[in-house]
Amino acid sequence: MTPDFDLLRAERNAAHDAWVQQMHADGWKFGLPYSRDACFCACAHGGPCEHDWNGTPYESEDGCTWSATCSRCGMTAMSHSLRNFP
Repeated sequence: MTPDFDLLRAERNAAHDAWVQQMHADGWKFGLPYSRDACFCACAHGGPCEHDWNGTPYESEDGCTWSATCSRCGMTAMSHSLRNFP
């Protein structure tokens, strides 16, 4: 069964909003880039992942590195792996 990624993103965004409100209530003043439409990814915890690795291939400026990209959000597979798998 395919996960309901719309619901998972909504839950993630609600948790993020609550965290930001709590941080502001505690006196923290900050702004972080955050995309509410970013792919849902719980790979680090064994959960579902919405990324679709059939996007435009990425190649570094020097041509020494390449990676697949997500056609939905543009994240590189290399960044995904570095973020989720120590």
